[in-house]
Amino acid sequence: MVVLKFWGYVVRVGGWMSEYLVLFEVHERNREWFEENYAVLVEKFDKKFVAIYSEMVIDSDHDLDKLIERVEAKLPLEKVSVEYVTKEKIQLIL
Repeated sequence: MVVLKFWGYVVRVGGWMSEYLVLFEVHERNREWFEENYAVLVEKFDKKFVAIYSEMVIDSDHDLDKLIERVEAKLPLEKVSVEYVTKEKIQLIL
């Protein structure tokens, strides 16, 4: 059984669900770290994709495919978060 905390709620799960929830928690922690450190990251990695593992940047590249290829050679990709860093404001058109 795995015990996780999401948005203030404690979740206890077992079986196949626990693996997915652990991965969700890993990505959530990486995302929070990314947002908290964005100002520092943008100075070093502007206009690059960054691969984040255990709340730290492990690689970066302008080319997403090249980054994924290198990361996949070292780590299980499902445990790595990939984000784009830019000083420019990004507009999403829905």
